[in-house]
Amino acid sequence: MSMASISFLRPLVRAGGPSRVQAIVNVRPRCNCFSTFSRIDSGHNRWSKIRHKKGAVDKERGALFAKLSREIINSMKPPSSSDPAFNSKLATALQRAKEQGLTKQGIENTMLKAKSVSDGTGQNVIYEAVAPGGKIVMLVECLTSNPARTVKRVKEILSKNGARTSPVLFMFDKQGLITLKPESESKEASFDHLFDIAVENGAEDVREVESEDGGGMEYEITTPTSSLSSLTNLLSAPPHSSIYSVESSDLVYVPTDPLQILGEDGQSLEGEGITEETAEGVFKIIDLLEEESDVVKVWTNLADE
Repeated sequence: MSMASISFLRPLVRAGGPSRVQAIVNVRPRCNCFSTFSRIDSGHNRWSKIRHKKGAVDKERGALFAKLSREIINSMKPPSSSDPAFNSKLATALQRAKEQGLTKQGIENTMLKAKSVSDGTGQNVIYEAVAPGGKIVMLVECLTSNPARTVKRVKEILSKNGARTSPVLFMFDKQGLITLKPESESKEASFDHLFDIAVENGAEDVREVESEDGGGMEYEITTPTSSLSSLTNLLSAPPHSSIYSVESSDLVYVPTDPLQILGEDGQSLEGEGITEETAEGVFKIIDLLEEESDVVKVWTNLADE
């Protein structure tokens, strides 16, 4: 052993004192240099939780903004006006978007996107798909300036969730749908009055339904696609505009053989059906699709409840 080694160990070996190993062990607690590890881990875990929580909030916020954007785009579909002063549905959608925090720039970009079809910079595209199990089919309606990018993303979502593209458009009828509300001060507004006007001008059916916002009853007029624009313009002009307020005018896809969701007893009211569990799985796929900025709406062959 060298002198240097003896000199180093001498202070630790004392007569009647602790052994060299004991002394070394006793010295170590005096150094707290490793005690910061637990603080780093704790801080890292705390930031990790905050980051994941923020990610979940951002995702939920993104889904909300996507939904608000779809409402604006749907309310601007031809023949509806792009001026909120003449389009009450658009005015409501814009107000809701502002209240929910969608930025002014975001609203302007959405309105430009909605106008892109008429100016030739955007395309309306329909992608057809079958959900897991093969019973539920979907039409994914998109508004895009880059169809190749959009179809790639749609296919990714479908394949990751057990769905696939397949021709199913023949299982739907494309129709026009006009939604109206009676003016509160009008005494002429009634189902019979509206029915006569609508049928005389090409409508196929008129229904009285409860409004989605719970604000009373409203009317739905079903028309051939060829009559949608002319009937909408007729009802939006005097004297009918003082009796009814046109809330929306859209092209819709109606399933020819609607699929029922089975009740708790496993029975459907009529025809073939699917379980609630199966339906919930498909709704998750629809939510994922509708989070995409290019997706306007997903249509299915599920019956309206």
